[in-house]
Amino acid sequence: MKVDIEDISSCKKLLKIEISSEDVNAEFEKAFEEVRTKAEIRGFRKGKAPRNVIKMRFKDYIRAEVIDNLIPPAFEKTAEEAELAILRPPNTAGNMKPSFDEMSVNENEPISFEITVDVKPEIIVPDLEQLEVEKGDVNVSKEDVDAYLERLVDDRAEFTPVEDRPVQKGDYVTVDVSAKSGDEILIDEDEQTFEVGEKSIAEVVEHILGMNTDDEKDFTVSFPEDHQSENMAGKEVNFHIKLIKIMEKHLPALDDDFAKDLGEDDLEHLTAKLWNQLVEGAREAQRSKQQEDLIAQLLEKSEFEVPEFMIKERADIEMKVDMIKAGRSVPQAVESEPDEQELEKYRSSATDDIRTVWLFDIIAESEEIEVSDEEIDEGVRELAQRVDRDPVKYRKLMEDTNRIDGLRASIWERKVFDAMIEKAATKRTLII
Repeated sequence: MKVDIEDISSCKKLLKIEISSEDVNAEFEKAFEEVRTKAEIRGFRKGKAPRNVIKMRFKDYIRAEVIDNLIPPAFEKTAEEAELAILRPPNTAGNMKPSFDEMSVNENEPISFEITVDVKPEIIVPDLEQLEVEKGDVNVSKEDVDAYLERLVDDRAEFTPVEDRPVQKGDYVTVDVSAKSGDEILIDEDEQTFEVGEKSIAEVVEHILGMNTDDEKDFTVSFPEDHQSENMAGKEVNFHIKLIKIMEKHLPALDDDFAKDLGEDDLEHLTAKLWNQLVEGAREAQRSKQQEDLIAQLLEKSEFEVPEFMIKERADIEMKVDMIKAGRSVPQAVESEPDEQELEKYRSSATDDIRTVWLFDIIAESEEIEVSDEEIDEGVRELAQRVDRDPVKYRKLMEDTNRIDGLRASIWERKVFDAMIEKAATKRTLII
């Protein structure tokens, strides 16, 4: 068998294959003998029909047998010997020349054909020690915890109506408000509640101060070009405001009673619990940032192509996932025809996702990363504990809903990142 492989691109090859006439004759002989021993032909005893009669009566069948028994094995042998990672079975109707129907298949002649295949390109993973990542434990200060406690207190504030005085700074008001600039409607909202303070638009606040419940007021504000409200910057805006309600904000005391309302023994225990939560949250954020940084560096340092068909398939999946998240039903999303312009928006992320998977596969093989049954068991126990379920029953549920493979993939990915973080250099931070 003669083989010639031409590079169309790094991920597409043209295989030119010629099967020798000797191999063709041997396959014809096998096909003839098979028909001779099995076929019943009138006028001849079984197995005694002459070759020319068999050839005339079963020409198409014999030809098909020769093709089926020679072409696929020749292709598979070529791919194996050339160590080609074929990404999808070749479409013989569209990627083979000549086609099966047009192919010349005769005794005493070689069979020649060409077939185009999509292959995984050569991928060179950079040395993991070339990567940089921020390491070390996170720092959560007492000020961070105090700020979080303040937010908790603020979230549990009570608002009491004010009926015996006008609006003053620090109050919360509920208003109906409309704003126009010429014929352009900028605001048209009912029962909007906000604090009369520094975070509100100062030019509006000064007109609300001193108003009483049920008061209405019209006023005009000329906003400077550099005003923080972009839709009002540089415009003369006419406002109409009706004051519906004035309220005072009352914060609960940050003490043991406050902690008990949140299910803790006292303020000390609440503070310790929140501190631990903030540390865990900071570690998760750090881990997420480490992963983003590592993937970005990997992709930057290892350029290689991805076949077009894979990019389109992945982009289509990502687009349909977003459609489902946006409220479309699963059948609607799955059955929708892909729009080329929409798919183009997902092209870059789809390409990066495929490249990342291939890089991770190579890293995992190099680092001999596998997921053991014990790790799966531990993962199931952790998930069951989070939802307060019995681990044995929860594993049965995960098996019934085909979620074990997802857990295995998650653990595998975590271990790949662990290996990358361990080997990566510590990122140096510029101190000014």
